[in-house]
Amino acid sequence: MKTNKNNLFADANHKLHVFLERADGLVHGTTDVSAEDLRALGRLLETMAPQMAEVSHNDSDAVLQEQVQRYIANLRSLQVSLEQIRCVMLARRAKLDSARLHVEGVRSWANAYRQTA
Repeated sequence: MKTNKNNLFADANHKLHVFLERADGLVHGTTDVSAEDLRALGRLLETMAPQMAEVSHNDSDAVLQEQVQRYIANLRSLQVSLEQIRCVMLARRAKLDSARLHVEGVRSWANAYRQTA
């Protein structure tokens, strides 16, 4: 049973690490994070929540405790990464809003030109 928990936490840590790398790439403009990536992250966190509740801090399995501590560290990094993702998305939205306003201005200018030509 402990091996199953070890494997479960090891797998979760790997998935979190991969997501954190992608989030870092998003912030630096080298990769992207999709809605499906965020849904998969949500499912992972929902799956792991009860597992975290079951793990005893007094558990003598050093490998499991190491995986749990790594998972906690990944969650702390995830908190920072999600805030960075939010900022990137807000910046993208502002850029899209600006582009939309520009297109509307050009359209208005073209309509005015057609009416005077």
